[in-house]
Amino acid sequence: MKLIAKHSISPLSLKAIKLIAWPGLLPLAALLLLGMCAARPARTEAQAAAPPPPYAVFEFMKIEPGKAEDYRKMEREIWMPIHRERIKQGLIKSWTLWGMRFPGGTAREYDAIAITTFDKFADVENSYPPEIFKKVHPKMTDEERGARTTATRKMVRTEVVALLDSTQPTPSTQSPRYAFIGYMKPEYGKTRQYVELERRYWKPIHQERVSRGILRSWTLYGVRFPGGTDRPYSHFTVQLLDKFQDLEIQYPEGIWEKTHPTVKQEEIDTRTNAARKMVWTDLLTLMEQAR
Repeated sequence: MKLIAKHSISPLSLKAIKLIAWPGLLPLAALLLLGMCAARPARTEAQAAAPPPPYAVFEFMKIEPGKAEDYRKMEREIWMPIHRERIKQGLIKSWTLWGMRFPGGTAREYDAIAITTFDKFADVENSYPPEIFKKVHPKMTDEERGARTTATRKMVRTEVVALLDSTQPTPSTQSPRYAFIGYMKPEYGKTRQYVELERRYWKPIHQERVSRGILRSWTLYGVRFPGGTDRPYSHFTVQLLDKFQDLEIQYPEGIWEKTHPTVKQEEIDTRTNAARKMVWTDLLTLMEQAR
């Protein structure tokens, strides 16, 4: 099934993910952190099977050299309690912290990614009301919080994204351990064609993978901000997995024929590659989450 595998994992170079903070606000906790990290105990099955929220902020961060443990401690002590309070007040839906697994190396652009989800686009505007900081940390000044945060990491960039499509997730009481993100740039004038190919042909393939237990979920996002023709990518897919070994054979023999018995995979692979470029991919490990 080489054509499907080609769609999933591009030979182009991988880049690493950095944790992002919202511009003008003190840094948010990062989504992704290096290494494998333990997640909070799981949600109920009803929560786990719910579709993802329609909007999210991705924050890409670079951890200061030699400060990985200090960074994790800072996130847990300062920002995790704030995110839980934000969820309690209905300001956000969830917050997740991931660490970069591959690619590795000190030269990567970012080391972790924090993902904050929202039920409404308007909620993105002010998800950090000033009073929330005093409620969670009444004895901590803004200067102290900022100093401890910036001492351990740099905010590389933030992006606001909108959910375009997703598979139906399977109920589970455990959080997925890995995230495989593919960053896409549709060819000029072919954005609609690309999105339609994902929805019509690749989403059913991913849903079959979910049914077989190879994949936990697949989502397709479009980047709302920043915009412009010079940005390196405008869409990305996020695949969540439970086991590292499921990355080895992501598309078992016969899965295409079962899902699309009357369509040749070579044709769709050619159309997909003509509609978009796979810019790079990241593999991340779950560290922390607040729901």
